[in-house]
Amino acid sequence: MNIMENNKEKFGLMDIPLSCSMFLEPALKKYSLHVAPVSKELKKYIHEWNLALIDIVKSSKYKVHLGDMGNKILSNTLKSETFPSKCVEHAANVPLHSLHYAIRFSESVNFLQKKIKTDSDIKFVDLGCGFSPFAPAMQCEYNLEDVYCIDVPLIADVYMSVAEKVGGRAPQSISWSKAKDMASNGDLNTIVAMGVLPYMEIEEQVSRLKFINSKFQNFLVEIKYNNNGESAGKNVFDLKRLQKLKMDVENTQTLETALIQNSLRYLHKFMCAMPGKRYFLANDRSLFLSR
Repeated sequence: MNIMENNKEKFGLMDIPLSCSMFLEPALKKYSLHVAPVSKELKKYIHEWNLALIDIVKSSKYKVHLGDMGNKILSNTLKSETFPSKCVEHAANVPLHSLHYAIRFSESVNFLQKKIKTDSDIKFVDLGCGFSPFAPAMQCEYNLEDVYCIDVPLIADVYMSVAEKVGGRAPQSISWSKAKDMASNGDLNTIVAMGVLPYMEIEEQVSRLKFINSKFQNFLVEIKYNNNGESAGKNVFDLKRLQKLKMDVENTQTLETALIQNSLRYLHKFMCAMPGKRYFLANDRSLFLSR
């Protein structure tokens, strides 16, 4: 069973966001020994989030935006709630992808929890929120007031509906342009961007990274790195681009130290959880910038 990658399949706008959310819950369970701890309250929220997500996505208004993979996930999950768990255990590529989801989510939670403990005035935005329950779950657990999300209108529409259904409130949906204005005015001080920048052209990534470094007090951002030109995907940083980025931004020493620490921790967790998947070391892999 290969649910994640098939060149003959047609992908819909909501397919990848749906897979990220539906496979997160079983992935956190499967890889619990290898990812940052996630509280019982957050796990319960994720479970309720996925139930609500399936219920909303199955409506005719949104189902038309699912492709082959999304429809497989939806129809099989409606038949059996254990379908996502079975995929994480046995489907080709899903264990690999879901491990990424679990690490991204748990590291984001860990990052924001530490910031909240030291700053009572966190004003937070999730850039490229997809269908991730991260921001609304943290909003509910810590009763945060200033929580925002950024994504395309269709994704944001579903996201807001699910968040309202589960927690009774939702992060405010804003644009990147609005976020820039707010950050410049001090109305935003924290940003998390997981799995979104690599979909942008390198020039746009660099532009956003420079702005984030300049205007956000706290950030956790994922980029992709590969110094092998033959295997590198589109919009991936190589050593030359990464070195130029470091030269073009302030506080580069602090950023580099955090990048090394974050990425080594990520690689260690990945290798411990999936020791047979060493091929990713020679291909595109995640690097995490934080402050």
